[in-house]
Amino acid sequence: MVKSRQLVLVVVHDHFDLDYTRHEDVRTVVETMMTARRTHRNRMHAYFKKFPSKEAALLKPHPDTTEEQWKELCDLFTSEAFMKRSEQNKKNRSKLTVNHAAGSRSFQRTRACMKNQESGNINPAELYKKNYTNKDGIWTSEGAREIYAAILASTDATTVTLSWALSLLFNNPDTLKKAQEELDLQVGRERQVKESDVKNLIYLQAVLKETLRLYPPGPLAIPHESIEDCTLAGYHARSFSLI
Repeated sequence: MVKSRQLVLVVVHDHFDLDYTRHEDVRTVVETMMTARRTHRNRMHAYFKKFPSKEAALLKPHPDTTEEQWKELCDLFTSEAFMKRSEQNKKNRSKLTVNHAAGSRSFQRTRACMKNQESGNINPAELYKKNYTNKDGIWTSEGAREIYAAILASTDATTVTLSWALSLLFNNPDTLKKAQEELDLQVGRERQVKESDVKNLIYLQAVLKETLRLYPPGPLAIPHESIEDCTLAGYHARSFSLI
């Protein structure tokens, strides 16, 4: 008796707004598939490690796999190449650990805990502070505290400038409209602005420069102090005067 098997082709239409002729969209799909594959394999490996040996694992396949699939996974997990790669990954992960007065804390774990659940954004200054202070909030070194101050100053200046730029645009609808028209012309509405687009956004550059002129985020010049009596532009300045 000959058994026959009928193949049924099912066409699935996805609901994603993707253009598979565009390199960016193809890369998105491939990266998503690779992530799903790695997640599945990691889950299978975690289940495999519960058994004392490969033979014991083969006796109880994972519920989400067939016996044949589980055998292939067990062969993979016990292969020399996989074990060598796992050992290297373990060493790499150990390098991501930050040692400080409070003990050891994984940088990646801290980063994940501090991520905003709604926007997915992370404050770089606070992330740095979290990794280089102990449980009492004391800095592990003076150098770490100085770096934090520099990071805080740079992020604060950017935030202040963008806040003023948006405020000025909202209060000047004609300027806002011109900036939007330039973005539509040079970038379009199908993607986000990239760094390479900035050179073509002449009007938007002018908006930011005018914002910096009206509301600079910091002093335009660092104060200087004269070390001796001197004359500047016809004015006499005594020693140790701020100029």
